[in-house]
Amino acid sequence: MIVKFNPTGTHVHKDFLKIRLDLYPEATDKTYPIHYVDHYDREPTQEELDNPTLLALIPTHKELNPCLCHFIKINPDITLTDLIAIIKTIFDATTVSKLDTLSSELKPDYLEQLRSVMSSKLGKGNPVTTTKDGKFALITAELDKFVGLEVIV
Repeated sequence: MIVKFNPTGTHVHKDFLKIRLDLYPEATDKTYPIHYVDHYDREPTQEELDNPTLLALIPTHKELNPCLCHFIKINPDITLTDLIAIIKTIFDATTVSKLDTLSSELKPDYLEQLRSVMSSKLGKGNPVTTTKDGKFALITAELDKFVGLEVIV
């Protein structure tokens, strides 16, 4: 599986800086067929949505969706090396295997099982203070250095 930093999830929650990490399955993972899905090349009209024959005529393309979006607490001054180490600790081989199995089976209690696996894997950042003077903007700008980060786990 591959973990990607998603800057759209950066926020401060209860005085902690949190970032979003998206977990994507690889072609060999059990959950891959579930998350490698068809998307329409354009939005269907209501007429097309009401008529399966017309809907089938709209061209599609394949997209890989994340099988998990996970938020962790970090310090604003975290280094690339430290972030990669945290990612590899959170998404260790046992955790990744459990997530792959859970995501591929989608049992009725899937969300409870998922919470059970991930509840202790929330990061360990220290509280930050945000002010109206743009400190949050500075923090998020600092994290832009991680845009494009992908870690194979």
